[in-house]
This record gives sequence, structure tokens and C-alpha cells, in this order.
Amino acid sequence: MPRASRSTLLLSTALAAMGLSLGTTAALADDAAGFAIELAPSSDYYVPMRVGVQAFGPAVEPAASYVRGCQGHVVAEGAGVAFEVIEQLETLSFTAAGDGLVSMVLGTPDGLYRCALVGDDGLAATQLAGVQTGRYLVWLGGEEGSRIDARLFASDRPISALELFGLDVDALGAPREGTHVFTATAETGRQDLVMGGQLHADVSMNALNTEYCPGYGRFDAADAVLTLDSSERMLSIFAMSERDLTIAVRGPDGTVLCNDDSFGLNPAVSFNNAQAGDYQIFVGGFSQGGRASYDLFASQGAPAFTDATLDLSAEPRGGYSTLDVSGAEGGMLLTSGPIVANDPFEMLPIGNYCPGYTGIDAADLVLSVDEAQPMLSFYAMSQTDLVMAVRGPDGQWLCNDDTFGLNPAVEFHNAAAGDYHVFVGAYSRGASGEFNLYTALGQPNWDGAQASAGSSQLDPAAEPAVGRVSFGPQTRVDPRVIFDVLPSSFEAFGLGSECAGFIVPERPDLVIDAEAGLPQLMVYMVSEADGTLLVVDPDGQIHCNDDFEGLHPGVMIPNPQPGDYAVFAGTYGGNGGVATLGATIANPLWVMDREH
Repeated sequence: MPRASRSTLLLSTALAAMGLSLGTTAALADDAAGFAIELAPSSDYYVPMRVGVQAFGPAVEPAASYVRGCQGHVVAEGAGVAFEVIEQLETLSFTAAGDGLVSMVLGTPDGLYRCALVGDDGLAATQLAGVQTGRYLVWLGGEEGSRIDARLFASDRPISALELFGLDVDALGAPREGTHVFTATAETGRQDLVMGGQLHADVSMNALNTEYCPGYGRFDAADAVLTLDSSERMLSIFAMSERDLTIAVRGPDGTVLCNDDSFGLNPAVSFNNAQAGDYQIFVGGFSQGGRASYDLFASQGAPAFTDATLDLSAEPRGGYSTLDVSGAEGGMLLTSGPIVANDPFEMLPIGNYCPGYTGIDAADLVLSVDEAQPMLSFYAMSQTDLVMAVRGPDGQWLCNDDTFGLNPAVEFHNAAAGDYHVFVGAYSRGASGEFNLYTALGQPNWDGAQASAGSSQLDPAAEPAVGRVSFGPQTRVDPRVIFDVLPSSFEAFGLGSECAGFIVPERPDLVIDAEAGLPQLMVYMVSEADGTLLVVDPDGQIHCNDDFEGLHPGVMIPNPQPGDYAVFAGTYGGNGGVATLGATIANPLWVMDREH
């Protein structure tokens, strides 16, 4: 048999396993000395049991003397590696790899031998099920007279050549979905690489990047190869499917980036200062097996999960405006409008990190400046966490997230004359609400600015959707109501401490009329979805909670003053669902009421 070398490893395993009774000549003497490596189940399911040793010695005894038909010669009987299983194991695998390795012989406590021959992947491997306690002996074999020097592993899960040696790019076959040359720009948006590619979710991707690379793929070939002719500031590669996908991409320098969920269940990776060369792309599934199709894309900058493209000539959502120098000295309102948060800000050619989401198909406002100014600032206010990016007449981009609380601002020094394209968005994708956009000659005038008075403001005085309940020291039965939490895209984050999720701001779901004398007021909710609560007390103070008991929210207010407590119920993902809302002074009843 020709000797296997690491340079010729492939990704399939050939295993020959044959059983034969253990002869008396193969039994170790009772007075034999040595040691055995103890094996026991891992205390953590997510941390596999794996023990590795380096086995070496001359190949002097025919492997066929242990198992009829086994090939090669193994080390001397007394040089076998001993493993002592001290607790029962569901499975036990032995895997060996090394130059010139031909076979592996395994002796089990029940008096049997088995032989595993080296496969096309260069590994000799065998796996046992229902493993009993006792001593297991392993002899490695090569050509007669050769010297064995190989790695031997005992593990509770099979080990692949990919895990041992990493990805051998030179051994990969032709990419399943072809080789593509990168052509996407900020103006063209994303580049379609593969439409309707077939998913293969066979082998764990973890070996590609042991820090974090979830899911399963196939590694006899890349799914696609993307060639970058020249370096890019940022290159993103991403995939979309109805199935939960993962992705791993190996760059020209050997760096492997992995991702599971970047946009919903769709993955993306981004290479900063991407080098010219080939990018090997592997698309996988989060779970193993099954069939599905996927679409694969690339974009300059952040992942362009939508097909929107930057068009500076598009009609701005808030129209055009001209700078009024006299009015802007103390700050002036430019426009008010609804927040659009569909596309990543990084789809814009900003040149540095810019968080959040906007609508890149059109600016929210274009401001014309007739004469250069020493300093020109843009700032926006909202009850939603905003992000803003502005393009100056010379092509310079400025981006900001939080300057005044959750409100953004940018400042152009020595501001040139010309058009300023202003994009207002939100930190969270899909967030809704209204914003006011201002400009000032000099620094922002926050004292003269205010959040938009749009229809999405929190209104605790509105008539509640479910109703009102009275609650006091003499209330004999704690009030509990069953209702539907409505889906919403209005983000509660930023309205107060610990506020999270999405609520309907136009009206509370329930108003609790608290009487005097309550030692505490506990408002809680149990829902089918991951719930969230926002409570406005009689003084207008906002109290929020997301997870008080598991995923169920609860707001505790000690010594509550009498008056109305407006309760806004929501869900963390904005999807809504059936829920039970209650109030108590003691321990909540964390169960759903099912009659509805």
C-alpha cells in the first residue's frame, strides 16, 4: 500500500473493521508494567471528550497476526497505547493520522480485535457504541521495517481530517457554483453570485474557525469562489434562504470568518481592508442534513440585504431646502418626517464604521448652502434611538449615533458651499417613529430642539385598549386580564431605563387605578412570546422591564403613590401574541390563563 501523506489528504474515510477472538499469544502478561490513559464522559455536553497522544516506534509485527487480513506491520505488543474507560460511554472513537500510516489495530476488553485501514483522507479510524468500562489497547501500523510516528486520538465524537489539519485549499475540487469576479460598487449595490444554489450540510464547520463557526457544510470543494482583483476598504459576502443558514469564507491570507445570523436567520461576513485574491465561500446549514436552496451575494461595504442602491439624484423624502444664514445662527428646523430604517448605513460609502439602518434609496433632505461657512452642524431629535449620516459637497461623509442622549449630530468645519445630503435612520432595523431635523451655524442648539410630535409618541393618557382596573389594600383577588399583545415596530428602547422590545405607543393596554396604602405594586405579564413591559406612573416616570422571571417581564414599584398607572405591553421581537397581564402586592402567578 502506498504511504499516505498529509499533502494528499481528502475528505472521505474508508474504514475496514473485522473482529477476531483474542488469542493467548496476544494477551499481555499479568506482570506487564506501564500506564493507561483514563477516559470518562465530558461533564459538559458542548465540550467534547478528546485525548490526543503521539505514538511512535518501529513497525515489527504483522497486523494480520492480530486480525486476519489486516495490512501492514504494527509496533511491538508491549508498545501499544492503553486507554482505561472508567465510566460507560455512549460512543468512543479512535482516530490516527501520520505519514506512512497504514493501519490501526484495536483490542477491546471483551477479548476481540478489530482493524481499521487508512482511508483516502489519510486517517485510520474506528468507532464503538455502548462502550463498557475496561482497558482498550491500540497499535499503529506501517510498512514493514518503517518507523511509526503518528497522532492518535480517543474521543466521544468522530474526528475529521479537516479538524486535524485544517482546510487544504489546494486539495479542493472545482467550486460547485463557479468562480466569480467581484464587480459590486456602492452605486450598483450588491452583486448576485449564486441564485438557487443547493445546500450541503454534512460536516461540522467548527474546524474552520475553532473560536466560533457553527453549522454544517461540505468541504470537498468550495460552494463558490469570489476573486477580488484589487483591495477594497470593506468586502461583504452573505447568503439568504428560507432555511437557517451559516457561512464561512476563507480569505487570500488564510483568515476564515464565520457567521450564523446577521439579518434574521441569514448570515454575512465582512472583511475590512480586504486583500486582492480568491475568497473560498462555504454556505452551510445551522442544523445537519436536509435539503434547501440559497442565494449568495457580495457587496462593497456592509452586507446589502436589500436591493436598494444609493442614488444622490433621487427626490429626497423631506424635499429640498436652502440654508437661511440668519435663521440658522441659533438653530433652525429643516424638516420633520417618519423614520426609515431598512438598509444598513454601511451600504453608504461613508469610509468608516456607521451603525444602524436608514433608507439609502433617497436622502431624507438635501440642504443647499450658497456660501462657505466656518462651521455647519446637523442634528436630529426623536423618541426613537436615531443615527444620522451626511454627505458634504466634496464627497466627505460624517456619521453619528449618540451625541445628546440617543440623538445624533455631525459638524462640518470649514463647510463648503453646495449640497448636503442628509440620511436619518435608527439604531435598530425596522424601528419606527418621527424625527425633527435641524441645522445650526456652529454647534447644535439642543436647548432649542425638541423631539418630533408625531403620532408615534407615548400617550399614557389615552383610553386603554383593554380597560381599567382598581387595585388597593382591600382588593381580595389580584386582577388578571387576558388580551392580545399587538405586533408593533415602535421601539421602546431609549424611552427609559431597561426599556426594550416593541410596544404600541398611542395608547396603554391597561390602566391600573392604584389606591392609597399599597406597600408595593407589582405589574407582570406572562405571554407566549418573549414579553416586555413599560409602566408610566402618575408623575410621568417610566418604569420598564424585559426579563424578570425567565422571559416574562415584571415591574416592581415600592410604596406606589395613588393614581393611574398606564401599562404598555409589548414583545421583544415585535411579533405580538396572547398574554396574561396582572397586578399584585405579593408574588406573581407566573402562568398563562388559557380562557380567552
